[in-house]
Amino acid sequence: MLNLKELEIATGGKIINGNEKIIPKYYELDSRSLKEDDFFIPLKGEKVDSHEYILDCVSKGAIGFFISKNYSDKEKIIKNSIKINNNICIVEVDDTKEALIKSGKYNRSKHIDIPIVAVTGSVGKTSTRQMIASVLKEEKNVLVTEKNYNSNIGVSIMCLQIENQDVCVFEAGIDKFGEMEELSEIIRPDVVVFTVIGTSHIGTFLTKENIFNEKTKLLDNIKGLKKVIANGDDEYLSKLSPNKNYDVEKYSIDNVGEIKQGQDFLEFETSIYGSKEKLKINDIGNHNIYNALCAIKVGQIFNLKKESIINGISSYTNYKGRLKRIEVNGIVLIDDSYNASNESMRSGLITVNHLDSKRKIAVLGDMFDLGEMSDVIHIKLADVFKIVNYDYLFTLGNQAKKMAKAAEKYMNKKNIITFDDREDLIEKILEIAKKGDIFYFKASNGMKFSSIVKDVEKKL
Repeated sequence: MLNLKELEIATGGKIINGNEKIIPKYYELDSRSLKEDDFFIPLKGEKVDSHEYILDCVSKGAIGFFISKNYSDKEKIIKNSIKINNNICIVEVDDTKEALIKSGKYNRSKHIDIPIVAVTGSVGKTSTRQMIASVLKEEKNVLVTEKNYNSNIGVSIMCLQIENQDVCVFEAGIDKFGEMEELSEIIRPDVVVFTVIGTSHIGTFLTKENIFNEKTKLLDNIKGLKKVIANGDDEYLSKLSPNKNYDVEKYSIDNVGEIKQGQDFLEFETSIYGSKEKLKINDIGNHNIYNALCAIKVGQIFNLKKESIINGISSYTNYKGRLKRIEVNGIVLIDDSYNASNESMRSGLITVNHLDSKRKIAVLGDMFDLGEMSDVIHIKLADVFKIVNYDYLFTLGNQAKKMAKAAEKYMNKKNIITFDDREDLIEKILEIAKKGDIFYFKASNGMKFSSIVKDVEKKL
């Protein structure tokens, strides 16, 4: 964490008020989440400029804040802030977003000897980072990405929290050309983990090859340990090979045996330090095996004991909105609503298909940011219903409607229902739900399926 003077130096800004030795408790972007002694960083969005909430944050006990020197009400905010708290820390900067990024880079440089494991890919970044962190926490003091802080803004917030940890596990996500280069400069990773190259954001990047080229720019500033862990089963990542800048280790499902999927767990065998071991994951979905293989590789890089790696995998807990099982009156809701891509939706449908139930109902919504390929991807995804057995398919959204039409080749047309209104969808779910049913919910985050799951759970 940086004191006020260091924030001034990092940003090239100017301390307007406050003790230069003061160190914030936390750096907060959301005024609603701000706690006493947090430092508020107001960002200007498309619709709202968070400078408007500075005085609210000061009243809530903020230790200080950045303020853009060109903000129209700057003088008024400074004057009123000091009235509320005479000791309030204020740093005037050219641009608050750039100030945040510069501060993150500064603190990363200050703690450059603390290794960072950076996780990227089109699918599975968050669950993989959580699995790796679960393993490392068995023996290490670990700082792991919070929330969805994987952009230049979020990564900078995480870098500002680097202080005395043994290792950090950060997620790096992009949705535009050029973003990964900046993330690489901010993070300066020691270990880079690649999950899979898929179709997420292909509307922007146009081809998977472009996505691969952008993702691998995270390697531009690799340092220290210089280790790369890549999915050897991925068409593009399998091509990564060692060079003078880094070593590459591949993981593959070929290195796994005796897979057993239960109703709420997975068991499998694989090698740790050359010894065949049986591992258990308290979650469903074979993608978690890939996550575990990554975590094993990272655990071995940091010389963790074999028992620690095994325990870390077994103590892993999934993130909210990712294949979360909710049971109400004998009816199971599988909440996989955090986000969706072609690969993750297909994987989720196959995973839930293996679960025991009287009936299975897929509740699917649109997948976003697929550009000109959106129609093709939604229609092609319907082919999964050739190999899975769902009793009903409900869809919400114009693109999901095309998926539903294509699925008529594989399912009873009467059991495929498209909806234009979320309330009609919820009403239909409540109407047909019976004890022993499983409902699987999946869509891009913008479809707000998490609120649909909550409403269904509440009304069942």
